[in-house]
Amino acid sequence: MALEVCVKAAAGAPDVLGDCPFSQRVLLTLEEKKVPYKMHLINVSDKPQWFLEASPEGKVPVIKFDDKWIPDSDVIVGLIEEKYPNPPLSSPPEVASVGSKIFPSFVKFLKSKDPSDGSEKALLDELKALDKHFKAHDRTLMGRTFVLLI
Repeated sequence: MALEVCVKAAAGAPDVLGDCPFSQRVLLTLEEKKVPYKMHLINVSDKPQWFLEASPEGKVPVIKFDDKWIPDSDVIVGLIEEKYPNPPLSSPPEVASVGSKIFPSFVKFLKSKDPSDGSEKALLDELKALDKHFKAHDRTLMGRTFVLLI
């Protein structure tokens, strides 16, 4: 049986998926896990009464699990991951933060005007930590293999 999910319709185009990243995240999770679903596109400027009864706050996305409408994309994605564990999309706790500080370290390094402020060392430390992880885990992160192309 297909899950029902309500997501934002495009402004001025009620039959087109809208620009809500929270709705898109839920849909991408369902697609990646190959979970069947029925999508309801909601015009957020003119919400239907049945939707307001399902989601009193009037927010999207919401998904129907076991005859109950559940709001909040974080909660929804967590429930999907729990009920449909394969393929796993969440990072195991021991690798959840691997590489997560590279981009902010890179930005700080690029914006730095002081060569002795430690931003270069911080970036290199983050890159070395990622490299160490790849060497220890056969170039995999979150179950995916990465290859450097030069």
